[in-house]
Amino acid sequence: MTPDIGADPQKEFHDRISARNLAALWVARRGVDISKPKSPAVAALWRYDDIRGDIAEAGDIVSAEDAFRRVLVLENPAYPGEMRITNTLYAGLQLVKPGEIAPCHRHSQTALRFVVEGDGAYTTVEGERVRLSQGDFVITRNWSWHDHGNDSDGDVIWLDGLDTPLVDFLDTVFRDFYPEQAHPLTRPEGDAAARYGTGMLPMGFEAESIYSPMLRYPYAPARAALDKMRRAKSGWDECHGLKMRYINPASGDDAMPTMAAFLQFMPKDFSGATYRSTDGAVYCVTEGSGRCIVDGETFEWGPRDVFVVPGWHEYRLEADADSVLFSYSDQPVQQKLGLWREMRGA
Repeated sequence: MTPDIGADPQKEFHDRISARNLAALWVARRGVDISKPKSPAVAALWRYDDIRGDIAEAGDIVSAEDAFRRVLVLENPAYPGEMRITNTLYAGLQLVKPGEIAPCHRHSQTALRFVVEGDGAYTTVEGERVRLSQGDFVITRNWSWHDHGNDSDGDVIWLDGLDTPLVDFLDTVFRDFYPEQAHPLTRPEGDAAARYGTGMLPMGFEAESIYSPMLRYPYAPARAALDKMRRAKSGWDECHGLKMRYINPASGDDAMPTMAAFLQFMPKDFSGATYRSTDGAVYCVTEGSGRCIVDGETFEWGPRDVFVVPGWHEYRLEADADSVLFSYSDQPVQQKLGLWREMRGA
């Protein structure tokens, strides 16, 4: 019998086993670089002044009730239509106009809010109302009833951060709607702050969840802490300036199990050393101006701008004026799995 000179035994083998839902690893990995992260996410910046008109227009064309959440999603250019700012994180700017209520619901994703414009709105989480001021960081534990309202005279806008892409990848997304527009108030305002926000815990306290029992981390004391550290000339980092992590006061861990949140100060003329880490980070400018140089590309930022640095992209920060940045990332997940790493300097 004459052999088939043109036959490819490997291809014939692969074709045959694929019919039985098998694949050859050596073929799947051929030509693929698995020596470093492969997310296609890119660095990007959204200038607040450029999109503030779009936010206002959204308020004119759709009500908070009809939209359920009136949010302009900040999509990474690498993920058009996927509502993600990194491969694991979501970001959006939510508008609540005077007199509005964003209806009550709950979901398996964890959410954070960072107020970028306005004062006088509130969020209610599991029956406790929390007043919001510019610069405040607020957490919404997963599967907790929450609604938002604004009883001030002006618009309030905050940055929404969620772990939705991560939870969606695990196929554990659930959502439930409360039968009323707003959840009834069952706890006095300020209850969580009184119990857990003074450096003390109630006698007999036992943690009911892996989330921080705090709901709101106000900006004023956090900003004051950074200022005191600046005067004391302590805690400086060559890459980040003065950078503090929001924590769970009951455990010292991150405030949320899937997202870390930070506040950092950089003085005028600060020029940070180059840095990279495996967690993709979303930044929101609270004060000041400067730039972020990512893989040689420069992004100039100012107050209320939002920018993203995907994981394992080399970047550094510079400040033209005294500046404060809020940021969040998926660092806790990576650290708990033993996967997180960083690289400093050139």
